[in-house]
Amino acid sequence: MIPNYASKFALITTLFSLLAQAQVPETFTRADFSLVGPVKSCVVKANYGEETFEFDRVGKLIKSETRYSDTDYDITYYRYRDSLLKERRDEVYRDRVFDEQTSIAHFYQRDTTGPPRLMERIVSYDRTFQEQVVYYFGDAGRLSRIVRSDAEGVDETTVEYTVFKEEETASYYQNGDLKKSVRTSRRQGPAGVQTTELTKEFVQGEPVKAVERTMDAGNRLIREVTFAFDRDKGSFVPSRTIDFTYNPQNFTESETIVTHSANKGDAATAKKETRNFVYQMDGHKPGNWIRQIITPQNTMVVRQIEYYQPQPEKAAKDSLPD
Repeated sequence: MIPNYASKFALITTLFSLLAQAQVPETFTRADFSLVGPVKSCVVKANYGEETFEFDRVGKLIKSETRYSDTDYDITYYRYRDSLLKERRDEVYRDRVFDEQTSIAHFYQRDTTGPPRLMERIVSYDRTFQEQVVYYFGDAGRLSRIVRSDAEGVDETTVEYTVFKEEETASYYQNGDLKKSVRTSRRQGPAGVQTTELTKEFVQGEPVKAVERTMDAGNRLIREVTFAFDRDKGSFVPSRTIDFTYNPQNFTESETIVTHSANKGDAATAKKETRNFVYQMDGHKPGNWIRQIITPQNTMVVRQIEYYQPQPEKAAKDSLPD
């Protein structure tokens, strides 16, 4: 769940960039933007810029647009077949001119005749850049290997899974060097089972930074801790902790941010800040918020939401022609 939009500017581009490094490309739905009901489009306006998200009738994201100014903007299109992502096109416009060199198209092809695999072909619009990524899956449909090839050569990432004391760890090795590990654990909390995911990143096998995210039984983010690696101590130390609370409508009610001095994790020198969120609803049933007021900063995020009109249920149409 997205806590607030101010910290998620250019969300889609960032997420896909991160996902492509480690796992299978994902699709997004209304729920990823704290939207409920038959939302057709949502325009988000804030002091950081403007973003527009468009959805099909079943709730999948089909277009996102990020505007930095009236003349500079990025548009991403998502096209599906049989409810699976088939194409993603990232188009870049500067001074209202389409930039072929930095605009990129992604094409996806699935193969289930043998061990399942997903092939991603990446091509720039001017045809000067091309890359291919193949994702291989093993037991229980889990990602086991990623092979990335371009003009400079081939990189291979393997994924190893281990279980210790009911905690599962996925370790990602790129050409034999550990690049990332993700440890997942679950425990009984006051309101159900909580899931904690600790992601560590490495450079040349050496630890660099980490993020620990804890989700409640409703899959809501309730705590996020960012760590830096202290070489003197030989261990990770917290640099920032954010605790989230939610209102009865499942919107973020508050964020309490603790920033530790010089990444040393010293509570005595930590700075604490609390941000509260107040919402104005649109009156639709089910409803969505159209204004988010953040205090004590007194900043505001405004959403313009358009809904689909009711119609008899029909199967979702593909966004690609036959």
